[in-house]
Amino acid sequence: MLLATYWLPEVISRNPADIITPKEESESIPSESFDYQTTDLEPEQLPVSGLGSYIGQNVKSFTEKYGEPKRIDPTIYGDEWWVFGGNETDYLQLGVENGVITDLFVLGSDINVAPFKIGMSITEVFQIANFYPTYSVESKDKQVTLELTESDLNYRPLIAFDNETFAVLMMDRATNQITAVRYLDSSSLLRLGVYDNGSAESKDHSFEIDESNQKAISEANKQQVLEIVNILRQRNGVEALSSSEALSEVAQTIFINQVEQLNTDSQSEEESNIDETISSSESKPNDSASIETFIIDDDPAFVEENADQEFQPLTSDQIELTLQETELELDEVRVLYSNQKIDMAWLVTNWFKLEIERNFLMNARMTEIGIAYRDNDILLILH
Repeated sequence: MLLATYWLPEVISRNPADIITPKEESESIPSESFDYQTTDLEPEQLPVSGLGSYIGQNVKSFTEKYGEPKRIDPTIYGDEWWVFGGNETDYLQLGVENGVITDLFVLGSDINVAPFKIGMSITEVFQIANFYPTYSVESKDKQVTLELTESDLNYRPLIAFDNETFAVLMMDRATNQITAVRYLDSSSLLRLGVYDNGSAESKDHSFEIDESNQKAISEANKQQVLEIVNILRQRNGVEALSSSEALSEVAQTIFINQVEQLNTDSQSEEESNIDETISSSESKPNDSASIETFIIDDDPAFVEENADQEFQPLTSDQIELTLQETELELDEVRVLYSNQKIDMAWLVTNWFKLEIERNFLMNARMTEIGIAYRDNDILLILH
C-alpha cells in the first residue's frame, strides 16, 4: 500500500504540456485527512502575540520598528499593500486602509508569527490550537457564520485571537508545514471570501475599480506573483524563475486573441441570424481537438457561471490556439490560469495546497516565467 501511495501518481502523471484552468483546481487529487480533533463548542481565542498584535493599529507603529516598505502597491479594493523584504527569510505584506493595518501576510521564515512559526508541522500546530469547523464573525452589526470544509481544516485552518482578529495558516501540501500566515480583521476575512458562509450574495465581490489605477494594479499583481513564487521555490531548494518579457507578451496575446475571437463569433452569429442560413444549433469544429490529450477538458458550467463578467474566463482551447501560433514547443511549457477575484498573496500560497499546481510551480526544469493580468484573470506561462 505504501509503494502504491508514493509511486502511483508518478505512473499516471500527465503530459508535461498540460494547461491548468480553474476547473482543474476542483479536480485535484483528494487530500489525506489528518487525525485532528474538532468540536462544535465556541472556538477558543488564543492570546494575540507577534505580528498579529499589529492588526487594527496605525501603520506608523509598524514602520517605527521595522522601517519603511520597499514599495507600496495599489489593490483592486482601493487600499494598499505595503511590501517589505525580498527573500525567503523576511518577506511580508501589510494591508493598509486609511493608515490602519487591516491585513498582514507573512511569508518570511525568520519573522515572528508566534505562537506559530513558518515551517512548523501540522502536528505541532495541533499541540497549540484546536481546529473548529465553524466560526462566528461580526460584520456590519450582524453575525456571519463561516463553515470550514475538510480541505480548509487540513490546509488553511482558521485561528481566532482574543483581540477579535484571525489568522489563516497556509499549509504546504507536500510537507504539511506552515508556508505562510495571514492575519486579518473580521472585515478583511469576510472580504477575502475563501470560507463558505452559506450566502450566495456574499460570494459576489463586486466593487468599483479606478480605471486610472488599473495598469498599476496589474503591474503590482504580476510583481507579487513573481516574488512569492520565487521565494517558495527558494524555500524548496529550486532555482528562481527569471521574468521573461517574451513569455509575458504571449500570455497577454492570449487575452487579446480571446476578445477578438469572441467579437468575431458574435458578429458571425448576428450575420447568421439575419441571413437565416445557419442554424443556431450548429457550431464550428474544434481545431485543437487532435491535441486534446495535452489539456484538461473545460467545464461549460464554469463559463456560464461567469457570463456576467466583463471578460469571459479563458478556455484551454483558447490558450492552446495562441500557443500554437508561437515558436514554443507545447511539451516544454506549463500554463497556469486562474479566474478569481482575490489577491495574489492568497492565490499563490493556496496553489501550494493543490498537488498539480504545486508540482507545476516547483518544476526544476522551468527557468523562465511570463505573467499576464486582466481584471481578475491571472495567466502564468513557465518555460
